[in-house]
Amino acid sequence: MVRADGDKEKNMSTIALSHKAAKLMKLCDLQGVESLDDLLLIAIADTVCPAICVTEGCNHTAKVEPDQDQGVCEACGGNTVVSVFVLAGLI
Repeated sequence: MVRADGDKEKNMSTIALSHKAAKLMKLCDLQGVESLDDLLLIAIADTVCPAICVTEGCNHTAKVEPDQDQGVCEACGGNTVVSVFVLAGLI
């Protein structure tokens, strides 16, 4: 079965959202909070916010600027650290 390009893009978006959701859940766990809402409340109270590396298999966390979408990961070396606000789609 051959899929149209639109179907392929839709399928890729679903995969990306699933990966983002998993990273958000992991960030909540590592920060010791029960929900994304709790994590966002913590994040808005400071000038820096929680972030996580989005590389598969790396869960390094850091504190970054709220709009960070390509921060350097000290664990794997990639420009793959993303703030909670960017991961949640708020920025």
